[in-house]
Amino acid sequence: MYAALATTVTVVLLSALLARLSYLWILPRPLPDIPHNPITSLLGDIPAIAQYEKDGKVTFTDFIAHLTTIHGPILQILLPWRRIVVVADRVEAARIILSGKAVDTSQRLRTIFATALPNSQLALPANEVWKKHRRLAGPSMSRRYLERMSSRISFGANELVGLWRGKIGLVDNSAFDVAMDFHLATMDNIINIALGESIGAVKSAYSALPLTYSRSTNVAQLPQPEFPPLYKAGEVIAEGFKRALQSPCPGITTWLFTYTSPTWWRFYNLLTSFFNDAIVRTREREAGLGRTGQGLSTNADCVLDMIVQREIQEGAEALGDKDILDELITYFFGGQDTTASVLSWLVKYLPTDPEIQRRLHEEMCVVFGADIESTEPLDFNLIDDSERVPILEAVVAETLRCAAVASIISRELLRDEVILGRLIPKGTQLFFATGLMSKSEAEWGSDAKEWRPSRWLTLDGAFNRSAGPSIPFGMGQRSCFGQRLAILQLKIYLATMSREFFFKPVPCEVNSWEASELILRRPKMSYVSLERWDVKSEP
Repeated sequence: MYAALATTVTVVLLSALLARLSYLWILPRPLPDIPHNPITSLLGDIPAIAQYEKDGKVTFTDFIAHLTTIHGPILQILLPWRRIVVVADRVEAARIILSGKAVDTSQRLRTIFATALPNSQLALPANEVWKKHRRLAGPSMSRRYLERMSSRISFGANELVGLWRGKIGLVDNSAFDVAMDFHLATMDNIINIALGESIGAVKSAYSALPLTYSRSTNVAQLPQPEFPPLYKAGEVIAEGFKRALQSPCPGITTWLFTYTSPTWWRFYNLLTSFFNDAIVRTREREAGLGRTGQGLSTNADCVLDMIVQREIQEGAEALGDKDILDELITYFFGGQDTTASVLSWLVKYLPTDPEIQRRLHEEMCVVFGADIESTEPLDFNLIDDSERVPILEAVVAETLRCAAVASIISRELLRDEVILGRLIPKGTQLFFATGLMSKSEAEWGSDAKEWRPSRWLTLDGAFNRSAGPSIPFGMGQRSCFGQRLAILQLKIYLATMSREFFFKPVPCEVNSWEASELILRRPKMSYVSLERWDVKSEP
């Protein structure tokens, strides 16, 4: 009996000890001297975030903005198992990030991207392998290469305008959803630039338009086209990333829910097969051309050709096919999703300022010609000259500032660091709130949160790129690799759209400004009501 009692007592004591240790492990442990919300439960700030979202302020960035009004430019968010230090001071953020040695992408974030793209820049620490990846793909962002690709972007923008003409023919001036149109158009573009071929997503969407449409309201609900398998694959992979991001244990979550999903594997294999086949074709073509002494052209036809060309002809250090595969898929995700999200915000901003629309339209007609039916590519040298297109530059710059599609930079401290007078230990996860920094009333004035492109123009109408802070692509060596391509895409799409269409206000029921945010911040609704400038009635 005594033995049984001793065993019971031992089990109870060990259970209590285990429960206590588990409690202490889970309990959020704040850093000293860093402001934070009161700790009222094991969940830390999770209940506050949930309540904030329940109140209709739906994004995590909104929650951070709220905290900065209470705690100031440095604070900590407490979660089970971990804490995050938020820095909302632009000068301090630049000092830390631009030093190049104090921070890197967090291990947690690299682990999440490694679940599908283990050999990509996103999953690598900033070591020599990471630098090699950047060097080999670097020329794809050179001015010369972007000039050659600009005609393909123009072709994509013209196809989008053609799709919208078809929709206007059906729905007249009714509003219609364009979020998917932007995704299809930018996906066509990025595949064309990456692999030298188009998958014809916008063309398929045009072919899928109904022959007739009966209008019943001022909001048209046109049938959605059949999504290309490549788009579906991208969505499934992105959903896996999102699930891991929301989990306290991303690796375990991926093994339990993502890797056990037949759907995930089916679309992952589809995506990798698509890009692997392209790599094989390029390797075979290079081998054939190499035997005749020709080699691939220095003016590479696509990013994949450029990488292989640099390996073979220029003696650059080689990437394995698995590395190239993951970089191409990263290029696919980054090149179309970010641009599509910014364009979705752009068409919401344009109707708020008819005067800037008029001035932009006139500038485009003067610079590129008034023939809106022309399908000739826009002249790269003109669209890249801020002195010739100051209003275009201003509208793009202001949209990037206000849209803030990537509003937080996540980093991990590689060493102990004093930030705004507080000692932060090595290994701490930092969130730099760049979206808030770009809308600072101290630097932009009381209308900092408003979309006003004229703030980027001088009194004589010139574009002033130093008008104020805007950090749409991050900072430092980890800043967005494709930012020059993204800006070129935005400028060409905006120029092409504004030369033909006036964007009118949409009905209030589809004019919500609510956003969703996890990897990117995007509007929940993106509708347009279009009128062609050549038939526009005067107000």
